[in-house]
Amino acid sequence: MSNKESGQLLLEILVAISVLAVIVAAGSQLIYVGMVGNKSASEKNVAQGLSVESIEAVQNAAFEKWQDIYNLTKGSTDYYPQQSNGKWAIAAGSESVVINDIAYTRSFTIQNVCRDNTTRNITDITDSNGSSTTACTLAGGSPDPSTQKINVSISWPDAEPFTHSEYVTRWRNKVCLQTNWGGGAGSGTTTCPASVYGSKSNITAGTDLQLCSGGC
Repeated sequence: MSNKESGQLLLEILVAISVLAVIVAAGSQLIYVGMVGNKSASEKNVAQGLSVESIEAVQNAAFEKWQDIYNLTKGSTDYYPQQSNGKWAIAAGSESVVINDIAYTRSFTIQNVCRDNTTRNITDITDSNGSSTTACTLAGGSPDPSTQKINVSISWPDAEPFTHSEYVTRWRNKVCLQTNWGGGAGSGTTTCPASVYGSKSNITAGTDLQLCSGGC
């Protein structure tokens, strides 16, 4: 083999090696991107599962006793679900959950809800922290004590937090024992038995009721 042929063969080998190196590098990059994508999708699926579990926990707690949800601080306080005596309960703060060696932090906030006085459609939360009726009044509506907005947040390292919101509505009402009528007019939810009432007309309210003539 002549020196010219040897040089040409060497050049072809170098070109083949270079092409092979480019193909291997590109393939490795595709594999890496695929692994990162699968990891990200897997982590997001876990976050979605934790979010769904949080909403279901709040629904179960509300089913047991609506006041345990309604009486929580609105908007500005974080809560998380926890098991207590085989039932879901609500605790203040956030919770760290380790799944597949990744620490997820979950929490949720609660806000009051406004409904249109005519259509009863949900119009908004009451305000930025869910504690005032101002926005409801301006929107021509009123707060609905039987509906709460639940805002769930799931965060974990090196990823954008996953957020999700749902409305929880009280549907299982029960008869409240009226012990007496001395508690005065009230609004919203109350713990039974109770002595408050929505409004009165032509009666004198006290331990007993007394009818009035010509207004009270």
